[in-house]
Amino acid sequence: MERDGNGWVECRCGMRHWGRHGAAGLFLQVEGVVLLQLRPGWAHQGGTWSIPGGARDSHESVIAGALREAQEETALDPGLVRVEGVHRRRHADWRYDTVLATAATRPAVSEHAESVELDWVPLDMVPSMPLHPGFAATLPDLRLPRLRLVVDAANVVGSTPNGWWRDRAGAADRLRRDLEAIAGSVVVHEGRDHLVSHLEMVVEGRARGVPDPELDSLVRVIRAQGHGDDTVVERARTVDGVVITSDRGLRARVAASLPVSALQEMLP
Repeated sequence: MERDGNGWVECRCGMRHWGRHGAAGLFLQVEGVVLLQLRPGWAHQGGTWSIPGGARDSHESVIAGALREAQEETALDPGLVRVEGVHRRRHADWRYDTVLATAATRPAVSEHAESVELDWVPLDMVPSMPLHPGFAATLPDLRLPRLRLVVDAANVVGSTPNGWWRDRAGAADRLRRDLEAIAGSVVVHEGRDHLVSHLEMVVEGRARGVPDPELDSLVRVIRAQGHGDDTVVERARTVDGVVITSDRGLRARVAASLPVSALQEMLP
């Protein structure tokens, strides 16, 4: 497909950002070390260390864009990488998505024209290096405890008597759009900052007609083929997630859960 992502965005925040549809990079952590690249002098913010990444094309997802860029810049085999979540840094007219990943062992990598040097750096040493300003601003969030949420959409939607029963798919879509505000962001959980690195919502019945999310959405929609509660339990076990529901019976079936009121406190 056509590569249409390269280009500058003049952002209302007063900065110029590379990537007409935003940009994405790969934060690959293996056995306590992180893969970093030293940017060449001719590049924007040359001479600084950052993660492999670049402009995302309009036809690819955030994860696909980050893996493609990493493969192009380091010859990394994407098949060796296990994606665990995404962090999103939002600007007025642009965003940068950091894909969080790991691997069983350090995969082979090699320098590219956009990488003067590649190095596996202990995570604790990264803040002391001359970092790309954008990466330096994001790094504290990447080191936070991570929160993986599985949202029981039927229970959350049903907690507000706003006529949702007249259009269940539309109500589910409104919830999904609300959830976008915290997906990939930092929230307070149990009195501490956490990164919502993974967020999915389970829909059932007529709510399964909810439209597919946009390619750059960080909220995954899971359409239950049977009973929604069973799917929520299965998804929570699969992603080791915290379930959002006020259904006492469902909360008793999962390892970790939070009531709907906790989600409402997280949302802006």
